[in-house]
Amino acid sequence: MPPIVAEASLGITGRHRAAWLTQPLSEQKTLAAGPPVDYSFKDLKTVIDLVMVEPTSGTARKPALPPDGNPMEYLEALAAQDQVRADSESATGASTAAASPLLLAAGNPGNGSGTPSGSNSIKRMLTTQRSSAISPKPVTALGAKLNSNSLRLCNNHLLSLNGLSRVMRHVLDDPSQLVWLDVSSNQLGTIEDAVLEFPSLQVLYYHGNNITNINDVLKLQALPKLNKLTLHGNPIAETKNYKNWVVAHLPNLRNMDFGTFTKEERGKIETWYKLSKKK
Repeated sequence: MPPIVAEASLGITGRHRAAWLTQPLSEQKTLAAGPPVDYSFKDLKTVIDLVMVEPTSGTARKPALPPDGNPMEYLEALAAQDQVRADSESATGASTAAASPLLLAAGNPGNGSGTPSGSNSIKRMLTTQRSSAISPKPVTALGAKLNSNSLRLCNNHLLSLNGLSRVMRHVLDDPSQLVWLDVSSNQLGTIEDAVLEFPSLQVLYYHGNNITNINDVLKLQALPKLNKLTLHGNPIAETKNYKNWVVAHLPNLRNMDFGTFTKEERGKIETWYKLSKKK
């Protein structure tokens, strides 16, 4: 068991603002985007549910499905549509994208009994959107290149983040550019692999969940750009020296539980960790 050291004595006070935390202007321009797409307080049980509702604020890439829509069918068709667009953009001399079989199948139940109204709605919506699929991305905020690069899913009833990568194509123009994700105040019992699918992620709010295994934090080493993390309000926060342990294992972290620390403070934490391993 590592020795008990008061975190305040190591300088984690949240009062410092280090100059080395400033993001280069060139990187800021690269990440320019509209405001966060906010699905907080939507009573979501799964992340797939968000395609059925409009965000409270921000603008999703696609509108919500009609009440009789089929989310899984829609997401499959949307993935196929995006693949057609990607193929058309890479093909020399291609002027338009061909209709996807999966897109057409969105309106065909395959049982000969007719087409349900929900599938018709999905087909009409995606067919209309397909005509503009190869057009430039819309600018939704002054100077923005993307509709958003941030997603808020906090204060819902999520037990899992399964399907997150699938719904991102509904929410964001470019899911690979997700830099800010808030899944706080849900019922998540682990740091899920779903968040590791977004290598550009810089900020992750995971506080107020049910994480019990502190070793889950080690998964986040797979996110090289992660510099701000919240985990307070989880059972692991009761572990002695938990903040020090987390910071020691995530070398690129600059802010923990809304408290910023300096290079000097990180050095003290790393020294503490080296000494604790010798005990």
